[in-house]
Amino acid sequence: MRVAIVSCVYPPEPVVSAQMGRDLALHLAGTGAKVQVLCPSPSRPISENYADYNATRGPLVRMEDGVEVVRLPSFTAPKSRVLARMWESASFGRHVCRYMRAMRNKPDVVYMNAWPLFAQAIIANFCLRRRIPIITQVMDVYPESLVRKLPAPIRGAVETPLLWLDRRLAKRVQHVIVISKSMLRDYAQSRHLQPGKLSLIHTWCDDELLLKMPERNVCHDRYKMQSDKFTFLFLGNIGPVAGVAFLIQAFHAAKLPNAQLVIAGDGSAKADCMRLNEHLGSTSIYFISDPDVSHTPHLLGMANACLLPMQKGSASSSIPSKLMAYMLSGQPIITSVDTDSDTARCIREADCGWVGQPENIEWLACKMREVSALPSSNLSLLGSNGRNYAMKHFSKAGGVSKLAAVIMGVAGRSNS
Repeated sequence: MRVAIVSCVYPPEPVVSAQMGRDLALHLAGTGAKVQVLCPSPSRPISENYADYNATRGPLVRMEDGVEVVRLPSFTAPKSRVLARMWESASFGRHVCRYMRAMRNKPDVVYMNAWPLFAQAIIANFCLRRRIPIITQVMDVYPESLVRKLPAPIRGAVETPLLWLDRRLAKRVQHVIVISKSMLRDYAQSRHLQPGKLSLIHTWCDDELLLKMPERNVCHDRYKMQSDKFTFLFLGNIGPVAGVAFLIQAFHAAKLPNAQLVIAGDGSAKADCMRLNEHLGSTSIYFISDPDVSHTPHLLGMANACLLPMQKGSASSSIPSKLMAYMLSGQPIITSVDTDSDTARCIREADCGWVGQPENIEWLACKMREVSALPSSNLSLLGSNGRNYAMKHFSKAGGVSKLAAVIMGVAGRSNS
């Protein structure tokens, strides 16, 4: 069985989608499938130097972890700019098709986790013309999440044609995989898909990596943080919808002399957040950049409580991958997201933290004061609740097995 994994991100990029792609590739290869990964040169986060993986002169083909990985010379846009991201999507789609066109043996099935919407449409049309079954992974609902970022006067003009494109794509591919219950419901209704064509498979985190957390003082020493202070931690991409600026404002308003806020990550909004912190004059907010995924336990190990903010409306279409890592680390979570979102539902079901309205600085500042005064036993109980929930719903073994089963099932039906 020949399986092509088309992934818009792939290790060494420290993005959950990238790690999931490698987990899937290794799992399928372990079953005897011949796996080939098609991906662009790594570009996330923008601060990293990936010179050893540069494919600007042409496709870079080599074995990585026993899997053939093809790095394509497509355009990349790590900065969040709408037009640049559109071109990144189209460029990746074109380069994937160009490479597949030259393949001696076409794949039996293609699993696609590509940039929306142009890469998805270009690759799907190519596969369908050549009768190659294709499965698409939906990590966020486009164009809805894109339209929210645009000026109000042009939203309608942009959303209508893009929604038509995505609806056509979803109907033409063999199977669609979504990552949350609300996405499953909304996608079935808005794209008019039959239930049998949709599967819900949650994103997962490497639970093996977080099974044994390092001692808190070791973690603080590693990053030169003060272990005697209550530590609030944000870990992940500092992008336009992440709400990190809101965290900074809330922490500043909380006025907690015995607490610190650690913001670990990179992203297009990081520079603005650092300027905001400088403007407010806070001396207890620290920015850390450590993209090595193997260091995740040390970052999470500093936390007394993890923070998960999102802008209004942005949590309605997906579950942020940092939620899984937070839960598996055994730390309680303070989240400020749309209260009817899957993220809020998970926190409530797991009983592992607190949920508040997004962008409510007063609520978050008050909650920081309240949580920092709780006994450690209360925090440990909430953290344990979250870990137990994550092991049941977001484990790597369960997620990758379900995804592989869908892929092999589609391939088997197409070849029978």
